[in-house]
Amino acid sequence: MKKDPAIIVLFALVLPILPLSAQTVSPGVPVSPRRAAIGGLHAADLAGFDSIFTNPAGLASAEGEWMYSRIALNAAGPIFDIANMALSGTDILSNLTSLLDPAGRLYTSMDLATPVALGYVGKGLGIGIFNRTYVIVNAPSITTSFMTFGEELLLTGGYAKRFDLGEGNLLDLGIVVKGFLRNEFAWSGALTDVSTAFNDIFGGIPFNIVTGLGVDLGAIWTFGDYALALSARDAFSPYIASSYTSYDGFKANPTANKIETVTDLIPVDLSLGFRWNPRWLFLARTGSELTLLADYRNIWGLFRILDRNPVLELSLGAEIVMLEILSLRAGIR
Repeated sequence: MKKDPAIIVLFALVLPILPLSAQTVSPGVPVSPRRAAIGGLHAADLAGFDSIFTNPAGLASAEGEWMYSRIALNAAGPIFDIANMALSGTDILSNLTSLLDPAGRLYTSMDLATPVALGYVGKGLGIGIFNRTYVIVNAPSITTSFMTFGEELLLTGGYAKRFDLGEGNLLDLGIVVKGFLRNEFAWSGALTDVSTAFNDIFGGIPFNIVTGLGVDLGAIWTFGDYALALSARDAFSPYIASSYTSYDGFKANPTANKIETVTDLIPVDLSLGFRWNPRWLFLARTGSELTLLADYRNIWGLFRILDRNPVLELSLGAEIVMLEILSLRAGIR
């Protein structure tokens, strides 16, 4: 089978997902340039449309807004080297080993929010349907590598209610219900064998189907220029993940070619957030608004055996809007 150059570029511009038996399904969140710029998800952020994903309580303050389409790309790794190889006509898959870092590792990914992004937020309501395409290459060493690529469709809807507690205190409570369908190919092996494996994408690479339903919960307490927030993303999100020998095998006989089926819950991401909107005089004189954000994510992780440094769960973000037309953002996580 002749390799299509377009497919090679797509698969080589690669977010890591291990085989189903070795991992928990990660929640899908469509790419957002604003979220990426301010350090990711912030529980206390008044994010408008993104409140559907950050904290459903934020829907209580969201102004009426329609979304008809969105195209956004989040890429990581040596993407410019890969682009140069593609432009020069080099077989990217056969030359992935040339992209290894000094420690002999490679990680590159692409997460694309496609034009299918339709929804509405306003009056405490939020609903939307979103599609994303993702590709990941994760190679801890030249002999061990994982490649995953697929499509995901997400349908979500939620509602938030505001309660006036008096003396400038506001309490917003929200809930979001969501469902998703994910089709993906997942391959593992030596990095030097990638090109051979992709000679028969539909017949030689395991194919996975993941379906799930979920509930997000959130609360935001606003007092003056400050706000505290608590969000429980995937408070209850069961999923079913089925793995097949290949896509061709799935089409021919799903029962005979099924490897395994996993039923589990997506881990809860309990996050605590803080927001400050300072009313400094020079900001008012220049027609600017400043928002400062700080979060600690995955609080439940503190009560389990730690698999990563707790400091890595901290995130900070800042946004300044000038004259309601220009936004400058910065973040770290």
